Amino acid sequence: MMSSSCSTPETPYHDFQAGVTATLRSWSALKTAVEQEWGGSDSEAKAEDLRHNIFTFFDGSSPNPKMKLEELEDNLLGFMEDEFGVVLEDRSEIEVADLIWCMYENCAKGDSTLAREVIAKAIQAEEALKQGNYQSVIKSGDDMEDSEDEGDAPMKISQDQMMLANADRSAASYASENLFGEPVTKRPEKDVPPPRQLGEAEPEAPKAEVDDDGFTMVATRKKKGR
Repeated sequence: MMSSSCSTPETPYHDFQAGVTATLRSWSALKTAVEQEWGGSDSEAKAEDLRHNIFTFFDGSSPNPKMKLEELEDNLLGFMEDEFGVVLEDRSEIEVADLIWCMYENCAKGDSTLAREVIAKAIQAEEALKQGNYQSVIKSGDDMEDSEDEGDAPMKISQDQMMLANADRSAASYASENLFGEPVTKRPEKDVPPPRQLGEAEPEAPKAEVDDDGFTMVATRKKKGR
């Protein structure tokens, strides 16, 4: 069983959380949606909510997550469509869900190798992006087939990168960083509804009230007394 306690410097669950952070940062569909603000001005907040929701269902309290792999795939697909208006056709939600699931399964056994590889690749990709040579950690099925056909060599990860040797960027600190950009501002509670949680059914639209004559009733505000 993984422990989500922060009493120890590093735990396999910290590696898992950092791995999820790296995975979402490397998901081109999510990254583009946030950068282009397809989810509105609070796009960054929605991405943070997605990560928080994943941590809720994969909380480290049990080797078995609270959501099945197929459910995670479906909910990632629905979340991107509902919150960002993105209809995924590259099946990348399957790649993301499978990676998250495998990292959790391995970390639950005390094996953080896969999570650390994902983190290291994401960090390396961030540096490569600055040099104009970006390679995504997440690939769609077509991309993976093309890569195999072309004989591309896999990205090599050094031991130092895998262990996140820089003390200022441990797995725990990496997992606590913002997904994209600067710290997000809190969403107005009254004006903007919160995003639909993973696994939550879409709410029904409120029904309009009709008077005895068949006309739709319009709510009016009461004037404040002076």
